[in-house]
Amino acid sequence: MRYTLGLMTLFWATALTAQPVEKEAKSFSLQQAQDYAAQHAYSVQQAQLEVQKARQTIRQTAARGLPQIGGSFGYSYNAQIREQPVPAQFVDPTAPEGEFVTLAFGVAHQNTANLQLNQLLVDASYFVALQATRVLKETRRLEKESTEIDARKNAAQAYYGVLIARETEKVLEDNLENLRKNLRETRQLYEKGFVEEQDADQLELLVNNLQNSLQNARRQTRLARQLLKFNLGLPLATPLQLTDNLATVVNPGNNEALLLSDTFRYRDHIDYRALRSQERGAMLQVKNQKAKWYPTLNGVINHGQSRFSNNFEETFNFDARWIPNTTFGVSLNWNILQGLSRPALVQEAKLDLERVAVAKEQTTSQLKLQYQQALSDYRQALDNYRNQQQNVDLSRSIRDKTLRKYQEGISSSLELTQAQNQFLETQRSYLNATRALLNAKEELENALGQ
Repeated sequence: MRYTLGLMTLFWATALTAQPVEKEAKSFSLQQAQDYAAQHAYSVQQAQLEVQKARQTIRQTAARGLPQIGGSFGYSYNAQIREQPVPAQFVDPTAPEGEFVTLAFGVAHQNTANLQLNQLLVDASYFVALQATRVLKETRRLEKESTEIDARKNAAQAYYGVLIARETEKVLEDNLENLRKNLRETRQLYEKGFVEEQDADQLELLVNNLQNSLQNARRQTRLARQLLKFNLGLPLATPLQLTDNLATVVNPGNNEALLLSDTFRYRDHIDYRALRSQERGAMLQVKNQKAKWYPTLNGVINHGQSRFSNNFEETFNFDARWIPNTTFGVSLNWNILQGLSRPALVQEAKLDLERVAVAKEQTTSQLKLQYQQALSDYRQALDNYRNQQQNVDLSRSIRDKTLRKYQEGISSSLELTQAQNQFLETQRSYLNATRALLNAKEELENALGQ
């Protein structure tokens, strides 16, 4: 009995442990979502890795000017030692004049160990390269900043998408509830003979269409949440809660005062600053090509030790004497003439610099035009949003009046259906206008470089 109870306890413990643990829910306001995306969005993570790579590139470049130490160890076996002819009298003084013998110069086994230190002493292009690494670091930092701005924009638009989808779902639920109530009342009137069956069927048709629209809206809400998680850099299985509502994030009064009063400064825009960084890099490239005309000076220290023996075992005897050799030296390298390639490389670098200057002028005009377009779109979206707000109030009033007339028998079910459809359409238009306003706000902030 105890054995069976123990097995059952183990089984349930294992089953509970094996169940997947629900991930901790994430809760975000709009600002929190943007801040989180600026750190964890997939594109930002990749940009951060590029910044780290730039740091390693800087270290590699700086390392060229530091001492370079290398070592080597070699073993060779002379299976057939090369012989050289020498006069026979070197070996035997009694040998006749003009007679030669061959002697083997070398031993069977040889070990050689070397240690070499190289130091760059003078190289103009190296110092230019050090300056270029700082430009590279700044370029990668600006790219990361641009990626963070885009991540904030994408997160905000995805956040708006969820709020719009939820509001659409709520609008459909409210209208469906009211229509179901009207349908029940209409059927009761039909049973009592006050209205025709067609009136009830007309309302039922509208209820069925709304139910279908509501199911689609719920699917769109789930999809919008998944898109928001993706833009935030969250796993799609993470539970997500949004703490801001649609009324909070729209707030057209504050947004209008903030955005429409902001002065556009194109020099502060991330795209312009990125081109300034490219321009500095192009200037250094010209300087680097010119620096390659100058000679380079390197210092070297080389120390080696050799061991020779006709016995293999003696060759690796480190207690025996090894023959040392040490060398100090400097080398001056100067490519005096390389045909016409050197002036061509300098001219090519100058053309790249001119190209960046043209691109900077183009970007300046483009940023100004982009700001004017974004400002115009935002004002248009704001006017349309306010107009759709009024239309919603008007269509609600028309629907309510038509409903009262219908209940009093003055209006037909067709007129009620038309009024209801008109109310739904104006609500959809209002939500679309809200989405357009929020997206226009993001585009205007993006044009301002925010």
